Amino acid sequence: MRPKRSGRIAACTAVALAAGMLLAGPASADGTPKAPADIQAPSFDQRAGGHLSDIAPKATPKAAPKAQKQQLQRGAAGAPSVATAGTAGGPLFDVDGDGRDDILYRTLNGSSYLKATKNENGDTLFGVHKADDNEDFKDVVPVGDLDHNGLPELLQLSVTGRLSLAEAYSTGAGYSSWSGGGWGVYNKLIGAGDLTGDGNPDLLARTPGGALYLYPGNGRAGGNDPFGDRVYIGGGWDMFSQIIGGADYDADGKADVLATTPSGLMYFYKGTGGAGTFASGKKTGTGWNTYNQITALSDRSGLSWVLAREVNGQTWTYPVQGDGILGDRTKLSSGWEYVNLISGQGGVPAHGKSEAYGRTSGGALYGYFGRQNGNFEDRQQLAENGSFPSQVGMALVSSLDTSGEANMLWWYGGDLYSGDTYIGSGWDVYNSLVGVGDLNGDGYGDLLARDKSNVLWFYESKGTGTGFFTRVRVGGGWGIYNKLIGAGDVTGDGIADLVARGTDGTLWAYPGTGHDGGVLGDRVKIGSAGWNSFNKLAAVGDITGDGLADLMAVDSSGTAYRYSATGLGGLSTFNGRSTIGSGWNTYTELH
Repeated sequence: MRPKRSGRIAACTAVALAAGMLLAGPASADGTPKAPADIQAPSFDQRAGGHLSDIAPKATPKAAPKAQKQQLQRGAAGAPSVATAGTAGGPLFDVDGDGRDDILYRTLNGSSYLKATKNENGDTLFGVHKADDNEDFKDVVPVGDLDHNGLPELLQLSVTGRLSLAEAYSTGAGYSSWSGGGWGVYNKLIGAGDLTGDGNPDLLARTPGGALYLYPGNGRAGGNDPFGDRVYIGGGWDMFSQIIGGADYDADGKADVLATTPSGLMYFYKGTGGAGTFASGKKTGTGWNTYNQITALSDRSGLSWVLAREVNGQTWTYPVQGDGILGDRTKLSSGWEYVNLISGQGGVPAHGKSEAYGRTSGGALYGYFGRQNGNFEDRQQLAENGSFPSQVGMALVSSLDTSGEANMLWWYGGDLYSGDTYIGSGWDVYNSLVGVGDLNGDGYGDLLARDKSNVLWFYESKGTGTGFFTRVRVGGGWGIYNKLIGAGDVTGDGIADLVARGTDGTLWAYPGTGHDGGVLGDRVKIGSAGWNSFNKLAAVGDITGDGLADLMAVDSSGTAYRYSATGLGGLSTFNGRSTIGSGWNTYTELH
């Protein structure tokens, strides 16, 4: 997600002189400093490489041997046993009519593209109409042809939890014909194919606590509610980082589910069709944490594949061989590092921030556009020397409204601004402002503020990007931390979290709860002493494409490192560090 115009430092010349500083940067006509530039998405072609025709079927699928089916493991390695939820219905997103799934994806510049078998000359732009032009969407879910008219439907999940339905064509999806609220209670929505055996595609939904529900399709679309009342399937599904359905993974003509854990284990859940149940999970593979997004592809003949993307942007396809077992992988293409959403990949991507701002000692400001490969584009100068002097506080916070763009807050003399907009006075009582994202589940990023008595306060966003409701006390004793940061989810439950560094160098996470009654849970130790060796520490949002927030740390030599969240929790919350680059001592601060 890209930040909107950061706005300008509106401290007038009189205030600047009173602070004993002379702003050296260019001034506007009214004597105020010139507004910083927008951070710009790369202008080059961001379409993903490869052609779906390269994985055209060459043989019929292999059925699994009977003996192998009879040896199905029950309750393998702590996987949730499931009771309730059966027949495959072919591809869920075939918009070109060739009988095979097409791929819809969105790039970092906000464009959506269709990768179809017939598109030999490259992917084509695909129109995705937002249900609300002012509100970004967090996920797009292909669910199949709900009303059996030959055209598939797409579900669009908004920032505030509204789910909208639109019919898809070869060039785009139509305007929303149905929508319903309350879907923000789930952190994953999965187009599952026909799991009940009635011929209608169904939807799966998982809560942050791990409860899995089935929403049975009723054969309707258009302005009608397309699903029946939800059915509870089972608990324990929070152990999975990715869940993919919509395919037949054992060649028995019935829809199944694959799921992977943060440690890379893959489980197969066999659909039983008419009985309306899954069999218990069976472990079928390891090493799947190599990939940040996976999705399923099927055709009407019963063949299926799994498409998987690595952090470096390389994609691979795995043929389904039967009994949930996948064959050897085949390289599809590189060049997927500018894709931030692959529809149907079974997860809600990070929202609100994926960039870094650096301020120099001279008051210049630079921005770094995050890619999805764990690094950044070349820096862009956003403001010249003197434009952002150290006496002016600043924080780049996760989106405070529905646009999905980071907000820049700045303050001087107690006056707080969001961009050009004045928010209020009295903010000089705080020594730290942190915008980690949505803490109470309403879809808007919120603000945490620590006062000079070391009390932490919660400011709920009004959703406008420029205002907050009355503050609520979180608790005292926060002086034991010398750094408070956050920009998204580090625990893997889809809810934003606060990260705190102790004065002894220990790193802690306060998980977001997703509700108003106490927005932070009990702290969890996520890093042993030693984090004080970094003179700069920033939460940059998701720059690895897995939906989890990443940290950036700079040591005394100016070398920057990325710590990527794993979803595992505890001391395994972040994996081993990766080098981003050198020369970051250019900046006195990172945001």
